[in-house]
Amino acid sequence: MNMLVIRTILPIIAISSMFSGCTIGNGRICGPQTPSAYCDREAYQKLLYPTPSRDYWEKASVSIDGRRKDWMDCGGNVNGGYGISTEDLKGRTTLEAASIKFDDMQYCMMKKGYSYTGTCDGEIPSQYPACKAMNR
Repeated sequence: MNMLVIRTILPIIAISSMFSGCTIGNGRICGPQTPSAYCDREAYQKLLYPTPSRDYWEKASVSIDGRRKDWMDCGGNVNGGYGISTEDLKGRTTLEAASIKFDDMQYCMMKKGYSYTGTCDGEIPSQYPACKAMNR
């Protein structure tokens, strides 16, 4: 009797696990409702360590250190991002102040001769000053 139960149940378990949609990815058990970035190592790393905004700007004759300096001269942070101060707010919402600062930084980098290499795809990026300048 035990052998009959094992022969019957084992194939049922094997077949049901094949159709469950669960996989193992990035060291995790991933199911149909798990966000794909959680299971895709490259996407997961991009979420944990995103490319700094500064690194989407290029200028042929400028070193990495030169780009860092120019980024900071335009109002960026040492880490390649940017932040807003209480002075930037001046009665604006945080979102408005951040948007204005980001646009100003793009104009500054373009005036210094840099080209934007980031994406312009999508409703928000397509409105970046750097993306609008490339479409002219």
